[in-house]
Amino acid sequence: MSSTKSKLLAGIMLKKKSEANNEIYRPLSFRISGEEDAKALHALLNKNPDIIVFDFIESQLEDLYKCRHPAIPLNAENQQKFTKDILQEKSLEEYGVWIYYAWSKRLVHILDEKEFIEVRTNRNKHKITDQEAKLLQAKKIGIIGLSVGQSIALTFAMERTCGELKLADFDTLELSNCNRIRTGLHNLGVRKSIITAREIAEIDPFIKITCLNEGIHENNIDEFFTRDGKLDLVIEECDSLDIKLLSRIKAKEYRIPLLMDTNDRGMLDIERYDLEPVYLPFHGMLGEINYQFLKQLGMAQKVPYLIKLIGLNTASSRSKVSLIELGQSISNFPQLASSVVLGGAVVADVSRRILLNQLSVSGRFYTDIEDNIKDSHLPEPGFIPAPQQQLSYDYMNRSALKMKNTGSTIYPSKELIEFIVSDAGLAPSSGNDQPWKWFYTNGCITLFHEFQRSYSFGDYRNMASYISLGAAIENFVLSAHHYGLHLKLNLFPAKNDQQVIAYIEFTAADTEENRKKDDEELYLFITMRYTNRKITGRKNIPPEVLSDLKSVTASFKDVRTDFISDPQQLKELGEIISAVDRMRILHPHGHYDFFKREIRWSAEEMAAKRTGMEISTLEIPPEGLMALKIVSDDRIAKVLRDINGAQAFKNISVQNTITASAMGLVTVPAYSAADFINAGRAVQRQWLKATELKIAYQPMIGPLYLFPRLIFGDGEGLSEIMLKELNELRNSFLEIFPGDNKRGEVFLFRLFIAEDIEQRSLRLPLEDILFFEKK
Repeated sequence: MSSTKSKLLAGIMLKKKSEANNEIYRPLSFRISGEEDAKALHALLNKNPDIIVFDFIESQLEDLYKCRHPAIPLNAENQQKFTKDILQEKSLEEYGVWIYYAWSKRLVHILDEKEFIEVRTNRNKHKITDQEAKLLQAKKIGIIGLSVGQSIALTFAMERTCGELKLADFDTLELSNCNRIRTGLHNLGVRKSIITAREIAEIDPFIKITCLNEGIHENNIDEFFTRDGKLDLVIEECDSLDIKLLSRIKAKEYRIPLLMDTNDRGMLDIERYDLEPVYLPFHGMLGEINYQFLKQLGMAQKVPYLIKLIGLNTASSRSKVSLIELGQSISNFPQLASSVVLGGAVVADVSRRILLNQLSVSGRFYTDIEDNIKDSHLPEPGFIPAPQQQLSYDYMNRSALKMKNTGSTIYPSKELIEFIVSDAGLAPSSGNDQPWKWFYTNGCITLFHEFQRSYSFGDYRNMASYISLGAAIENFVLSAHHYGLHLKLNLFPAKNDQQVIAYIEFTAADTEENRKKDDEELYLFITMRYTNRKITGRKNIPPEVLSDLKSVTASFKDVRTDFISDPQQLKELGEIISAVDRMRILHPHGHYDFFKREIRWSAEEMAAKRTGMEISTLEIPPEGLMALKIVSDDRIAKVLRDINGAQAFKNISVQNTITASAMGLVTVPAYSAADFINAGRAVQRQWLKATELKIAYQPMIGPLYLFPRLIFGDGEGLSEIMLKELNELRNSFLEIFPGDNKRGEVFLFRLFIAEDIEQRSLRLPLEDILFFEKK
C-alpha cells in the first residue's frame, strides 16, 4: 500500500473515532452585544477556521416587519425605519443571537427568541391563536421511540406544539431505518435521539430538548415522566410490548394523557388517564395483564398479544401479510415513510387539541387514506369456481331406471335402506365434502357422484372423490352384510355418464365378493371411526400390527400399503406435506376450496352446513390459527403468492409426522377411476381396523392432490414457481416412498397412539343423500 493511501486511511480512522464519541445535540448560543459572548465566539472562530457562517438577519428583519405590519406594504423607507427602531444603536452583527451547531460546524445568525418564535410561527395564525400559542409554549411532551416518533417530534417542532421535548430511544440509526427516518447518511451509527434532537435544534434552537439515550426502562421511567416538572403528554412509539405497558402504568399513575400511532391505516390510540384515572391500558384489549408477566416472555410468546393490540380484523391487508412474513422474509414490522409522516401529522394535530383542552375523548381512531381515496369500481374478486349444477331427482330417477336389474330377489324395506345409507354416509371424504347421493328403486340402489359438493382444486380428475365414494361403498357393504343382505356391485354401469358410480343389487347370494370373516367386527366401528389430529409423544407400534393393517388393504386386488417409521424420513415427509399444503392454500382455486368450502369457523356455521370441518377439530395451535385467519383473505393470499411468501407454512405438518408411529402410503398399479374406488374401500376397511386396534389415524393426503397434476396433467393449473417447487418435492417424495410415476398414489396417512378426540365432523342429514323413487 502506498504511503499516501496509508495516510488517507489513518486520517479516516482518526475521524471515525472522534465522530463515534460525538453525542452533542444542544447548540451553543452567542449574544455578542455582551462582551463575554463576543470573546467566546471570537475564540471559537479562531479555533475552528472551517466553520461556515450563515448570516441572513436582514431578511429575517424584513419578515418580522411583514408579520407586525401585514396591512402596510414593505418599502425601503419603512424597512429602514423599522430596522433602526429594532437595533437601538446596535449593529446588525450585534443584534439577535448567533447559534453554533457543532455537529455540522455551522454558525447561523437569527432573531432572538421572542422575535424568532413570532416570525417562525406567524403562518400558524389564526389556526392557532396568540393565546393558544402562548399556552402551548409552556407544554412539555415526552416521546418514547423515535422511528414514527421522529416524525411526530419534528412536526411538534415545526408547528411549535410545545416548548419542551423529552426524547427517549436507545437505538442507533441503521441504513434500513432510512426509508422512514428523515436524515442523511452521515448519521448512520448515531443515536436516533441525538439525530432527532439535532434536527429540532436546527429548526428551532429555543425548544428545550432532553435526550434519554438509553431509552426507557424501569429505573428511569419515573424520571422521564416527572423530572423538572411532570409531562403534559406522552407519545409512546416503542417496539417493546412490556415498555408499552409500563409507560401506560406510569401515565395512569401520574394522570398524563398518552397517544400512540401504529403506522397502519392511520390508526391512533388516545388514552386519557388525566381525565379517566381508571381507564384500562390499551383500552382493555389485553385485560388486566401484568407488566412483569409480559417482561419475561420471549418475542414469539408476545406475538399473540401484539396481534390483539393491532386488531386482526381491523389491520390492513399488507400488515397482515407482514405478520405472516415476520421472521421469514422480514425481520421487523415494515413501516413506510408516507404512513410515518401521516402519523406525525395526526398525532401533532390531536396532541395540540388535547393540550388546549379542545379534545377529551379516549379510544381508537383511523385516518385511512387507502380507504378514503380509492377507485370507485369494486376490487377484483377472488377465485370464483365454475358453477356446478346439483343433481336433480329427475336426473337420478331417469338414470336409475336405465339400470338393468339382473336378478334382485330381495327388496329391503325403506327403513332398512335408510339404516344402511346412514352408515354409508359416515364414511370419510376429502374436506368432509360427502360427495354422494343414493337413489333407491325396484330393489336396487344407485350411487351418484355429486360434483357440486366435491369440485375442487385437489380433486384432480375426481380421484379424491373416488376414494371417498369407495369408502362409502365399503361402509354400505359392511352395513348390508350386518343386516343379512347380499349384494351385487357394478361400478360405472353407465359408460357415458361418470356421475353414475355404482349400481347395487340385493341378491340371495353375495356375487360381488366373498363375505369377509371380520365384516361384523369392523361394522361395529363405523360409528366410532374418526380423524384424530392430536399431537402426542411418539410411541412405537408393534411390527405385527403394521403387518395386520397391510394385510387389510392387500385383501383388495392390487392395493398395497407401505409404511415408514425412520425419524429422519418422517421429518422429511412432514416438510414435503407442509410445502404442498402451503402451495395449495396460496393457489387461487385451492385457497377458495380450503377457506370457502372446507373450513367452518364456528360451531354454528358447521351445524348449518354440515359439510367441511369446524376449525376447533383441526387441533391447530393459536399461532397457526392466527396465520390461517390472516391468509383466509384472498387479497392477502395473492400478495403472499406474488412474493412467494408464507414460507413458515412449510413447517406446519412437521410436528405431526415426527410424532407419528408410522406414515403409510396406499397405492394401486394404475391411475384409474375403478382402481381408486377399490382402493378407497380398502382404505376405509384399514381405518376401521385401526380404530378397532385403538390406533389413531390421520389423512395427510395433500401431496397426492397435486402430484397428479405434475405427472399426468403436465402441470395443469400451476404457476412456473409452483411447478419448479413441486418437481423438487416429487423427487424427494420418491426417495422416501420409491416407485414409478405410473402407479396411483391413493392415500397418505399418519398412524399414532393418542387419546380420543372430543368432537367429530358432522354429516349431512339423510334426506340430502338418500332419495326414493316416487310412486
